[in-house]
Amino acid sequence: MPETTSRKQARAAQAAETRQRLIDTAVDLFADNPYDKVGVTDIVEAADVAHGLLFHYFGNKRGIYLEAMRATADGLSQSFANLPDGAPDVQIRAALAAHLTHLRTHRGLALRMILGGRGADPEAWQVFEDARTGALIAGATLLGLDPHNAAVALAGRAAVAAIDETTARWLDDTAFSVDAMVEMLIHVIAACLETAPLLDPTVSVTAAVATILGGDIERAVSRGFSE
Repeated sequence: MPETTSRKQARAAQAAETRQRLIDTAVDLFADNPYDKVGVTDIVEAADVAHGLLFHYFGNKRGIYLEAMRATADGLSQSFANLPDGAPDVQIRAALAAHLTHLRTHRGLALRMILGGRGADPEAWQVFEDARTGALIAGATLLGLDPHNAAVALAGRAAVAAIDETTARWLDDTAFSVDAMVEMLIHVIAACLETAPLLDPTVSVTAAVATILGGDIERAVSRGFSE
């Protein structure tokens, strides 16, 4: 007797739920433990699923580890995907706050993504790199800058490098609040943006810097930068 459509849908939903439960469990375990300290048995027992299902959905431990990395990176991407209504500076602050909160929640994976480097695990690094590229494009666009301009892109990369290093140190010792870190990072981004015209004099960043500082163009100019 052919399987009914409703039964197929129910099986597909159950499979999707099981797969997601494995990913969520892997994220939690890898966030708290180094890769080598987490075994397949640890994941399936914590997820309460049959041992063979992990291999069915992900192939091996590395497969589910990469999915855990993608899930964490997707969470970072959502920082710029679900922005609140408001002025660009409000949206960017909200994105940074969401970014820091997500990294703090998934500290172990976050530190491996930020500090791992290409040599440690190129494929896992690329997952994080794709998420950062999306955030850079979204941020530049929000500030009215061309994200594909070489000078703007390089200034953005400088900001990302500074944010990564600062965030990694913060995750090791979260003595400062998320709000305080957001304000610091806002000024880091503004300072990096101000270097773009040094590479390309045709690029104007005064309005973007004023925007990220809350719309205060006099404050932006008074920082000592002139295009």
